[in-house]
Amino acid sequence: MIINGKEISVKDAMELTNVKQDFLKRRENGLLLSDYQVNVLKQNGIDYRKYSNLSSLLFELEEVLNEEENTELEEISKQLSEMYYYNEVNK
Repeated sequence: MIINGKEISVKDAMELTNVKQDFLKRRENGLLLSDYQVNVLKQNGIDYRKYSNLSSLLFELEEVLNEEENTELEEISKQLSEMYYYNEVNK
């Protein structure tokens, strides 16, 4: 495939996008989180394992974000909010 005028293989594209780290995995508490999301949560002192559902984790994220500004946590919160909306909210 050609990206930005350069020939690039699918393997190279996967390595550049870091698919393995961004892939959602079902965690031991049943939540779907990527390795990246887990790492950011851990770095900010949030233990995702103590939450049994996405809404309680989102509530904790919002509590932390009300106390301090953190762009990585804000991005995680947006991602999880979108997942919650599409999976849990009756439309």
